[in-house]
Amino acid sequence: MKDRRTTGEQSTSAARLALEKIAVIFCSSQNTPQGREQETVADREVIEVAAAVCQSLKETGYCVDVIDLNPARIPDLRAYDWVFNLTETIYGFPLTDFEIASQMQHHHVRFTGSGAHALKNCLDKAATKALLLKNGVNTPEYSVIHPGDPLCTACRYPVIVKPVHEDGSIGITHDSIAWQAEDLAPRVEHIHRLYQQPALVEEYIEGRDITASILGNGPGAVILPLSEILYRNFPGPNVLTFEAKWLADSPEYQHSVVRCPAVLEPELADTIRRIALQAYTIMGCADYARIDFRVCDQTPYVLEINPNPCINPFDSGFVRSAAAAGFEYTGLVHQILIESVKNHPNGTGKAATGAG
Repeated sequence: MKDRRTTGEQSTSAARLALEKIAVIFCSSQNTPQGREQETVADREVIEVAAAVCQSLKETGYCVDVIDLNPARIPDLRAYDWVFNLTETIYGFPLTDFEIASQMQHHHVRFTGSGAHALKNCLDKAATKALLLKNGVNTPEYSVIHPGDPLCTACRYPVIVKPVHEDGSIGITHDSIAWQAEDLAPRVEHIHRLYQQPALVEEYIEGRDITASILGNGPGAVILPLSEILYRNFPGPNVLTFEAKWLADSPEYQHSVVRCPAVLEPELADTIRRIALQAYTIMGCADYARIDFRVCDQTPYVLEINPNPCINPFDSGFVRSAAAAGFEYTGLVHQILIESVKNHPNGTGKAATGAG
């Protein structure tokens, strides 16, 4: 399979769309759950991203407002020709990201990124895995343990234990791996207690961390250059923990680096691209997304699907892959907007709904 890509030169020269007013929306919260204070770094990042997206759109010639969303004011977004949606599920915020998308769809607000259906399924790691398996996509064995359930699993050990409804490596530490049955209960109980949600227990796949970023929709969807996380003298099992992803002063962050483009055998790279596009379609993602893989013995396993992934201009996987394809940041932001408008025939609703 060829690596279909759009270059930054093409996107930068694209004509400004006939949109008068654009809103860049995000959600913030002053609430922090006890024991999860360090995770606020992930919540705060979206404020910086919103400012960068706003500046990029203004440089392209658009009139832009940045809005820290008040859920009661969602109907007011109809005053804008388009919304660049950066909302996320944040602790203490009244609505999840899929509920915000659902309300915008209800009020016929046109916005970038995936719709409510895809966001809801992808927020639930177990639902994602069930849909992938139903459609023949390889993903590690798993089980879900709710509070009050027996603390056991049919998965082969070792397993990794995660919150079922978090992203951004939240809830993943060196202690997340249960190497044998007696290790499982304390890890599951930790997720139940701290995150107040079910625990996803997943077969731990030892291998390479590869990510595939996708831009566009339908037959025109573009696979950006693949990237790989390299663990060099990493202090613990090779797992992208929260510290490795977010905390620049931590040993985990300093001993994990990203290589983009990834160095892969052509056949394996083609397989990953094919599966990534398949997963993107199954989950009903729109406009842009990132698919995370573990590769063991040349076999790719889909770990997570991230619709509306982070587009921090300084250190995000999606932007890094886009840069490797020739996009400068302003051109990438504009291209996401272009893909969104193209995906809304006559401005009516989100095109992708997923395989179900």
